[in-house]
Amino acid sequence: MALYCYVFYDVPDDRLRGKIADALKDYGLERVQKSVFFGSLSRNRVEELAQFLDELIGSMDADVRIVFIPPSFVDRVIVVRAMYSDVLSSERVIVV
Repeated sequence: MALYCYVFYDVPDDRLRGKIADALKDYGLERVQKSVFFGSLSRNRVEELAQFLDELIGSMDADVRIVFIPPSFVDRVIVVRAMYSDVLSSERVIVV
């Protein structure tokens, strides 16, 4: 079963931040803000991603959070303006 999730991260090191963004893209997530990605993954895939990111970060400073949202919440997102992608289709998003 696929779960919707957001991944938020705050990473001081530019190189590591880029590697994290690349990994999130490789896992099929789409950028919605500079340090925020969104998508759906199975629970096993999320656990695999979390372990991969933890190993990638190693002893460096980083704050990475994976937040699950119920499918019904996807319909409740209000996008005022999208700069990076339209991962949430216009059929499911209220544009103000």
